[in-house]
Amino acid sequence: MDLTNYPYFQFRGRKSNEFQMRIRNEMEFVIPEASLDFTDVDGRNSEVIFDRGKYKDIEKIFPVRIYRETDKSIATQLRDIAGWLYLAHDYSPLLFSEYDEYYYKALGYSGTSAPDKVREWLDIDFSLKCQPFVYRLDGEDEREIMSGKSIGNPEPISSLPLISFNKMIATEDSHIYINGKQFRIAKEAGTGIITIDSETGIAYKNGGVNVSKYCLMNQSGYNPIVLLPGENEISFNNINQFKIKPRWRNIAV
Repeated sequence: MDLTNYPYFQFRGRKSNEFQMRIRNEMEFVIPEASLDFTDVDGRNSEVIFDRGKYKDIEKIFPVRIYRETDKSIATQLRDIAGWLYLAHDYSPLLFSEYDEYYYKALGYSGTSAPDKVREWLDIDFSLKCQPFVYRLDGEDEREIMSGKSIGNPEPISSLPLISFNKMIATEDSHIYINGKQFRIAKEAGTGIITIDSETGIAYKNGGVNVSKYCLMNQSGYNPIVLLPGENEISFNNINQFKIKPRWRNIAV
C-alpha cells in the first residue's frame, strides 16, 4: 500500500509511513501542566501556591494502523518499529506533518500493546514522552547579529538561544546586552570562539573547554541569556562574530 500522501510523523531520521503505518483519525491535543505545589494554611480560605517555574512533559500518542508488508509478519514489523522508536534513550526531534512549522523534542520509552485480531493490519497506539514546548523550524537558522541591531521573537514566550561569538580581549570582561540587561563574559574565559547554550546551561570554547562559570554566572547566581517575546535589541563589547540560533518556541499541544 502506498502511504506517501498520508499524514506521518518523523523521528530519528525516518518517517512512520516507511513502516507501513497510517495515522488514524484519533489524534489528541495535550496541553502541558504547570508544575505547581499547593499548601493548605490554617485560617486561609485558599491554598498558597508555590510556582516551580516550569511545565511538565506531556505524552503524545500516535494512534496508527500498521499494514502487513509482503513476506513479513506483523510481529516482525513491530520489532522493527520498536527498534526505531524505543532503543535510544534521549530526546530527539519529532515532526508531525500536519503542523510542520514546529517540532517536538521526544523520547520513546513507554510500552504498548494491542490485540491481534486481523492478520493483514493492526491498530496500535504509540506513546512518546515530549518536552512541554514545540520549537519553530525557522528558529534553528543561525543569524549573524551586529551590535545595536535587534531580533524579533515571533512567539508569546521567551526562548533559550544558542549563541557563539569571538571574545577578543583576555585582559577585560566582555559584555552582552539584551534590551539593556547585562550578561558578563568574564576575562578568565580568555579569547577565542565561545558558545553559550542557554537551554542546557553550558558554555564552552572550541576544543570543548568548559567556561560556564565565566559566562553564565553573575553576583545573583545563574544568569542564562533569554530572548523575550517581541523585539530584542542586542549590543556587546570586546566581542565580534556574534551569531545566534534563537530557538523560538511555544507551548506544546
